[in-house]
Amino acid sequence: MKALIVDDEPLARAYLRQLLEDQGVTVLGEAESATQALQLNEDLQPEILFLDIQMPGLTGLQLAAALRQSCPHVLLIFVTGYSEHALAAFEHAALDYLVKPVASVRLAQTLERARARLASNTPEAEIELPAAPLKRLPIRQDYSVLLPRVEEVRSAVAQDKRVIVYLADGEYKTYYTLSQLERLLPAELFLRVHDSCILNLEAVEELLYLGSHSYGVRLRGGQQLPVSRTRFAVLQEKLGVTPR
Repeated sequence: MKALIVDDEPLARAYLRQLLEDQGVTVLGEAESATQALQLNEDLQPEILFLDIQMPGLTGLQLAAALRQSCPHVLLIFVTGYSEHALAAFEHAALDYLVKPVASVRLAQTLERARARLASNTPEAEIELPAAPLKRLPIRQDYSVLLPRVEEVRSAVAQDKRVIVYLADGEYKTYYTLSQLERLLPAELFLRVHDSCILNLEAVEELLYLGSHSYGVRLRGGQQLPVSRTRFAVLQEKLGVTPR
């Protein structure tokens, strides 16, 4: 197994690294912050992450939320001195929750579960309890993770092999696919109106009839998006508009 350790305490990282290597785990790297972990996770592609919870800046739970959206197949294991966060950890589909100082025998049990999970090739999110409705959409930036409320998202548009998420204060390149966002964003508020875009129904200001069975929509802020012929009727229904 290939692992990444995320903890702001160097001694804690060194201790856990030794335990993992003694049990045959390859430690690809160590991160001292959530933002560094996001970059290393993308660069190194570990199978399993060991996360502390209390860290400067973003917490381990916030990091888990970002990872769960962007790479749901990675296994998450929390290693922390704060047992009161266990429930929250499992709400983020954690594989396990270890309390410091970690015992070698307890870690071996966790690694056995991780190996079984990886061998089954079953994403953690598919076997845990249903996730709570998404309230914030993690968007990774160079040195931070933006966490806008989902209702602040006006649209998401596929462009040049990336998906751009549009908020009131600007546009942000993300690592999501439109299919992922279609599943993540609440269906009562968002609609995929074209192969290339999803929009927030509350942001719609004008429906556009462009002729030759072509349609579009203008959103708050002036953004104009295409709407496919088959989805235009659905959009009208969602907005309570009588088809003309």
